[in-house]
Amino acid sequence: MTDPQFSIDSHLLTRMKKIGSSVFADVMEMKNVMDYRVKPVNFSETLVGRVRTVSLSQGDNLFLHHAIYQVERNDIILVDGQGYKEAAYLGELMAGAAEALGIKGIIIDGLVRDKQDLRQLDIQIYAKGFIPYGPSKEGPGSFDKTITCAGAIVSPYDYVVADTDGIVVVPRESAEDIVGKAEKKLKYELNRLEKINSYKKQISNSNKSSIEPDWLEDKLKKYNL
Repeated sequence: MTDPQFSIDSHLLTRMKKIGSSVFADVMEMKNVMDYRVKPVNFSETLVGRVRTVSLSQGDNLFLHHAIYQVERNDIILVDGQGYKEAAYLGELMAGAAEALGIKGIIIDGLVRDKQDLRQLDIQIYAKGFIPYGPSKEGPGSFDKTITCAGAIVSPYDYVVADTDGIVVVPRESAEDIVGKAEKKLKYELNRLEKINSYKKQISNSNKSSIEPDWLEDKLKKYNL
């Protein structure tokens, strides 16, 4: 049973779902952004949720099996596979069981298998690639401990935002502040996009300054431009 202090903040998740990973990466100054090689296997929509963590021994998935039956519905499992490239950590059977249990996604710093079958599932899977060879199931490993997953530091009950641009981990203790900054950044970007689209519709596009970013002129002053 999850400690009440780590219960899912559904309102915060609703706000996060409206913001892409690139905006979060900007406001977090590129901290806790995962390696670009971790990509969606079966992307359907932005994956946002509360994180549970697993660390595996190289080529062994015992503790991922354990985690699947410990986490709660709508959780997302993040897995440190120790950079191992000789075996898959997950396939159709494990992913199917996780989906049946209501797990929203599994993000693995490592390889998976059964590519075509995984693409048919609703649970979203992210991984670095595919290999047919399977893992051992002996351990050791860890569950719900702070890990490093594809370059991002992740603690249990942090939040993750994953889409086709990449994956960002939002620390739970600063999530409210980070989401607030991301909302402001998104508002700025939407305003800029509106100005750009308006400019494109003009018959005579003479006033280029109308769509310049407001910070550009100051940045260029030191170059006497």
